[in-house]
Order: sequence, then C-alpha cells, then structure tokens
Amino acid sequence: MNEEKQAAGGIAEKILKTRADQLARTNHSQKPRGKQITVLEFRLAHEIYAIELTHIRTVHPLKEKKPTHIPGTPGFIKGIINLRGEIISVVDLKHFFNLLDQDSGHSSQVIILSSKDMEFGILSDAIHGVTEFQTADIHDSLPTLAGVQLEYIKGVTANGVVILDDEKLLNDKKMIISL
Repeated sequence: MNEEKQAAGGIAEKILKTRADQLARTNHSQKPRGKQITVLEFRLAHEIYAIELTHIRTVHPLKEKKPTHIPGTPGFIKGIINLRGEIISVVDLKHFFNLLDQDSGHSSQVIILSSKDMEFGILSDAIHGVTEFQTADIHDSLPTLAGVQLEYIKGVTANGVVILDDEKLLNDKKMIISL
C-alpha cells in the first residue's frame, strides 16, 4: 500500500512539474486589443473628458487673464485671447454641451485645438494629465448623455472618462462665427 502511495505521489509530482515547465515557457504578455490612443484628460463641471493629442497644439493657463468678450457671438463663445501675438477664439464646452453645473468652478486652462482649417481654444476647469487607452476599451457613449453632447463623443472608458471627437469639434460649422 505504501508503495502505491509513493508511486501515485511520484506521478502527481511529475505531472505538476511538467505543467509548471509548460507554464513557464508560455508567453503571458497580453496581445494589443486594437489601436492605442494618447489623450489629454481634463475636467469640465464634475466630469472627466479627454481629447486625442493629435489636434492639441498647446495648453495655456488663463491666470488672471480672462477671454475678452465679443458682442453678438453665441453664448458658448467665451471670447478671444491673445496667445503669443495670435488671436484665438475660446469656446466654453460647459455651455456648448448644456452641462447643468456650468459655473462649477473657475476655468483655469485653455486647451488649444488646431487643424488645417480651424483653430480655437476650449476652457477646462483642470488638467488631469496625459494617458493612453486601447480603442477596444472605449465603449459607446452612456445613455445618460444626451442632446448636443452625443454627436461630439467617441465613447466612454470603463472608469467614466468621456472621449470627445476632436475632428467633429474642429469641423463643426457652429464654431465659425461671422460678424
């Protein structure tokens, strides 16, 4: 009986050793799940938003300088700023997206978006930093988001970061103001 236990123990040991060797040789690195995008995360009202870095030219602190209001422009146009000798329109996305808490905090940064045909800044309450996401990890937008906001959203991450569609923002005719 003792010999049978020893033989069974030896076989089990060989099986476990073989299994351990196979697992040690297996490549455990995760395969990429789609394209990876790099985004700038920022806060508007009480939500975190992100925009791909491809169209971000710079981030500029407002400090004590507020955008100069231009009469006759839509309410979402906060005004213009002089950025190193260049006049830039500034858009308030809280107003543009009809966010409930439009005055939740002092906008402290302007994110300058730029494309071949258009350039403007968007206000942000705070910059959270640059991060990367796999496109497979970005889900369709939340059903709680509605109205004008939906057409400018690429998706939402698992931790609730709303990824904005910078191409749609930059190509939207509403951003062109004729005085």
